[in-house]
Amino acid sequence: MSKDNDELVSIILSTEEWQIFECKRANIKPAKLLETVVAFANTNGGTIVLGLEDPKKAKDEKRLIGISENLDNVSSFLALLAKEIDPPLIVYSQKEIVIINSEGKEDKLILLKIEKSDDVHSLKNGDTFVRKGNQNQKIGAKEITRIKYEKGSIQLEAEIINIDTFNDIDKDLLRQFKKDTGGKPTSDWQFLKDNGLASKKGNKFLLTKGGGLLFGKNPSVLLSGKFGIKISRFFGSRATYTGTPNLVHKPFTIEGPLLYQINEAIDYFKDVVKNSPPKLSGSTFKPSLLIPESAFQEAVTNAVVHRNYSIQNDIQVRFFDDHIEIESPGTYPGHVTPSNIRSERFARNPIIQRTLNRFDAAPNLDIGEGVDRMFKAMRQKNLYDPIYLPPTYLPNSVMVILYNLQKIEYWDTVSNFLEENYRITNEQARKITGVPDSVRMSRLLKQWVESGLLKKADGRSKKDMYYYKPGQGLPASLFS
Repeated sequence: MSKDNDELVSIILSTEEWQIFECKRANIKPAKLLETVVAFANTNGGTIVLGLEDPKKAKDEKRLIGISENLDNVSSFLALLAKEIDPPLIVYSQKEIVIINSEGKEDKLILLKIEKSDDVHSLKNGDTFVRKGNQNQKIGAKEITRIKYEKGSIQLEAEIINIDTFNDIDKDLLRQFKKDTGGKPTSDWQFLKDNGLASKKGNKFLLTKGGGLLFGKNPSVLLSGKFGIKISRFFGSRATYTGTPNLVHKPFTIEGPLLYQINEAIDYFKDVVKNSPPKLSGSTFKPSLLIPESAFQEAVTNAVVHRNYSIQNDIQVRFFDDHIEIESPGTYPGHVTPSNIRSERFARNPIIQRTLNRFDAAPNLDIGEGVDRMFKAMRQKNLYDPIYLPPTYLPNSVMVILYNLQKIEYWDTVSNFLEENYRITNEQARKITGVPDSVRMSRLLKQWVESGLLKKADGRSKKDMYYYKPGQGLPASLFS
């Protein structure tokens, strides 16, 4: 095998079966393997390695059985993959890796990367699966509908509510929207209908849920749910709920039209910056909160625009001394994942996104570069990149963490290495940074782990220990 293959095989052997990774021997029933494909596509995507023994049944190179064990099975599975899934899978990658199998003969593994899908897929027999931990779980109609809301293939914002008066509508905000968009001199109801915010039934106009969220005086009351932004501020780096909570003040909820919620959250952020005591750094005083306002605005706006409104829960914004957490209900929409969020676009709530963008004082540009601009704003301040936690940590919400920490020397070098190679050891980190002392490098790695920037592989000896970024999938080099 080539040196590159050796490294890839090493990564594969060291990866445990989990929500986005599964290994199977080639003699598995093809129909059973299709269940995993469907489950990955319906959940968060994943990688299947064919020709690899379960880690509970063999260790290290003994697991390298290879696909020669049952080539007919492999061929049948690949043929079924194209015709037994409904709707058909559009995006997946396949690669063969040459190995020396457990009997000392040249063989192959097949790697199949299934991307997270915008749609819900089933087998032709009607069975539908999702991935829960390292298991595939069959689901029924109710759960399928829930996932469709999660993915955005069903849009709650377009559903009608039985509101046919303006008693609960913020008329000033509606007038502002008409003015900002140069709305034609039509009735308010016709204007809302023309913008996808109302629907006509017989002789009556009825408001949509999107219209209620955007222009309702209090959407949480109007739609009988929790659709606000809850702000909590803590002393220190962690929340403590035993004894006396380490809260700076009592948490409070911002309610009202979505644009109002975003603006109020930004105003609170400005107030924290203004009233945070400056700290001495070198010979100058710097503000305690270094996170750029534009980064916070982007994170909060994304939470409001892209959250899953079928889940009745508030967005949570938590301020700590060294970071801010923004957690929104519902997992990543469509095909978006923590790994591709900087480059991919998918609007779970396109009408809400479009409407907010059309205000003159829009909080969102709607040009598909918002998350990337947030990263750039943090880097300009020499702060760590935002971290989007993967669904394996928070299966029913999206959390982005903005670090109020200036980068330690060498982080960029280590971070760039991990983007290409998935994992890093103390020895590799020393080699690429030039840090000669393993103890010093251990301290640096420990700091990054404690801050949540890195994860430490579980159950490994000191010699075999490696580190990886939370939410990062297997390296792209596996499929290049």
